[in-house]
Parts: sequence; C-alpha cells; structure tokens
Amino acid sequence: MEIIIGLFVFFLFIGIALKAGVLLLKILFTVLGLIVGGAVIVMLLPLGLGLGLILLVPAILIGIIVSIFKCIMFIF
Repeated sequence: MEIIIGLFVFFLFIGIALKAGVLLLKILFTVLGLIVGGAVIVMLLPLGLGLGLILLVPAILIGIIVSIFKCIMFIF
C-alpha cells in the first residue's frame, strides 16, 4: 500500500514540476517579447519622431498592460 501511495505522490510532484516549468517559460518569453518589442520601438523612433510618439505611446502602454494580464492569466 505504501508503494502505491509513494508512486502516486511521485507522479503528482512530477506533474506539478512540469506545469510550473511551462508556466515559468511562458512568463519568460512574455517578458523577453516585451523587451524585444521595446527595443524595436526605440530603434524606430528616429524615423519619425513627431507622428511616431503620438502613435507609439498608446501602443507601448497597451503592450505593457497586455503583458501584465498575460502573466496574471498564466499564473491563475
């Protein structure tokens, strides 16, 4: 009986570890996407500063909000 309980607990912890690892990778790639997207926006700023700022500031804010919601949704 102890062997069956031990195997159950073992596979339970393996499943939890895999789920936590996948969650960590999803959050990591979301943060990396935010960094790369921000770098691309900064590189594009010299091309058109006036119109670019008017269009990019809301896009940056929306991107940050979406990233925060994605991370929260991955956790719950």
